[in-house]
Amino acid sequence: MHQKIFSLIVISLLVFSFSLPAYADEKEEQESMVVETVEVTGETTLNKTIQSVSVITGDDLKKYHPEGIKSILNMSAGFLTLSGGHYGQMAYSFARGAGTNQTLFLVDGFKITDPANSLGLNLTFLSPHLIEKVEIVRGPLSNMYGSNAMGGVVNLVTRNKEGAEASAFLGSHGSYDTNVFLSKKIGDYLNLSVNGSLIRYSDGLENDEFKNNGITLKSNYHYKDFKVGLMAFGNFADSGIPLNLGLPTPNRKYKQNNFLLALPLSWVFNDHSKLNLKLSHNSNKYEFEDSDDPWLPYYENKSIVNEARLNFHTSFAQVIKLHTGVDYSDQKILNRDSFSTAIDNEKTHYISAFVNAGLDLKKFLLSASLRYDKYRDIDAVFSPQVGFSYLVAKKFKIRGAYSQSFRAPTLPELLNPLWGNPELEVEKGKSFEIGADLYTKPVILSAVYFTSNYKNLIGFSPLTFRFANLSKVDISGIELSTRFTLFETLTLQAAYTYLDTNDLQYERELLRRPKHALSAVISYNNRYFNLGSEMTYVGKRLDYNELTWSVGHSPAFNTFNVLLFVPVNDYFSIVGKMTNAFDKEYQEVMGYPAPSRRFLIGIKYRMKNRD
Repeated sequence: MHQKIFSLIVISLLVFSFSLPAYADEKEEQESMVVETVEVTGETTLNKTIQSVSVITGDDLKKYHPEGIKSILNMSAGFLTLSGGHYGQMAYSFARGAGTNQTLFLVDGFKITDPANSLGLNLTFLSPHLIEKVEIVRGPLSNMYGSNAMGGVVNLVTRNKEGAEASAFLGSHGSYDTNVFLSKKIGDYLNLSVNGSLIRYSDGLENDEFKNNGITLKSNYHYKDFKVGLMAFGNFADSGIPLNLGLPTPNRKYKQNNFLLALPLSWVFNDHSKLNLKLSHNSNKYEFEDSDDPWLPYYENKSIVNEARLNFHTSFAQVIKLHTGVDYSDQKILNRDSFSTAIDNEKTHYISAFVNAGLDLKKFLLSASLRYDKYRDIDAVFSPQVGFSYLVAKKFKIRGAYSQSFRAPTLPELLNPLWGNPELEVEKGKSFEIGADLYTKPVILSAVYFTSNYKNLIGFSPLTFRFANLSKVDISGIELSTRFTLFETLTLQAAYTYLDTNDLQYERELLRRPKHALSAVISYNNRYFNLGSEMTYVGKRLDYNELTWSVGHSPAFNTFNVLLFVPVNDYFSIVGKMTNAFDKEYQEVMGYPAPSRRFLIGIKYRMKNRD
């Protein structure tokens, strides 16, 4: 079956390529093609990346006003994020079927993945109002970022342009969403910006209130070819957990604090060479408590991560491109509960080096890279990648890549005295993809076939009651995505993913990975109003029933969100949002009902940014 699909795609690509016009010169090609630079892939232009990349721009976010980072991710083919309840609960994000702990998240190129907690992900760590662009790499990128980048990498690029914006929304059951952003250039070289947000969501259920407060401070100094910045991101979440094992839990709640202090520095030597240095301090704290839970009334996870990344870009005769660098990270983990301290500020570290070389012949790009990672007390890991990109015509390319990837076991998986296992091996993956992309200003089309094989996957063994290297998994699929604009008023974006997963240990599909997933966003804009609608369809999938301790099928579901944006004048607009517009009852994760319909209405002030 997979061979037939692969052959069909290759034949279609060849037929399509011969039907396109001849290749234009470089100047004409640059003018007619989307050539935005993708930072997460090593500052590669979008029309020459060998990986599958989705870029959601600031213009997209203004038109669609997605409901948080989860909604943004689900706009991309190959990505699916499911929440265990309301907006503030833990989410499970799958990049091409890879697990949540196999996807790496970055903010402005700085890692924010928490090494103390690998079971789920809280996607509320950054206000969606602060995001200027989202770069999503579907498929492995361990060759550049090491561990946790087996399924993909998400880079959230925050706002930096001069301007001001404020918004305030009120809605159902006392929900509110407020945000203030201000960025000001001081003199010729310095830019300062601040962003603050206050969010409260409720669906009217007992103990389902979610609060999230965020503050971001950024400064950038730019003098000639030298840039330096200082950034501080703070996030403070507090949420009730209304259900557990299908029963109401009036006293079950969590608190989560995230803090990132980052210092980026870059120096351009000449037209062909650039040096980047990134230093960061990241602390995460998660507290859970439930006075009615006799087994675990309280526990706490805490991590502190300090990292340094130095990389260098250069090129020779504009034909050979070289990107090389080194990474260093040290981590400190604390795990404790009501009865004992499982991990008492244990430390680990790793050091890495990578090199990527590309042969750029305008129409044809050949890329090869290799990364070396050495963790304390874990064998060294090498992560190679090879790939190509071929511009068949001025607006059309075909590409392919082969990658090896890994995830190192975390300190809790290794050292927890109750369920840890110090003998764990690293998870390893091998992946291949081939695809085609059409990049123009009005239309973007993409079709990709991919396959991945993972081994040594870490899971909880019911035989030993400890973590163990249990599974081997085969995954393959197809991604189709498009975005086009008609008459400069109507914009449609759609993404479809077909996923075939096979857990070789249990001889079944992977949990919570549907065969079919579809998202679509449509936006109509004129001088009087903007109207947008977002639809997500998730097919039937296996899931774990916590009540019966068994595996069963969760039914398919689809949801609709609606946005109305009405400009009052050049500065003020009235905005209305409605999520789960048809008030459907469904569960993204078995046992945890999704939020009911929610209304939000508010006003937004925006001062136009200066160029």
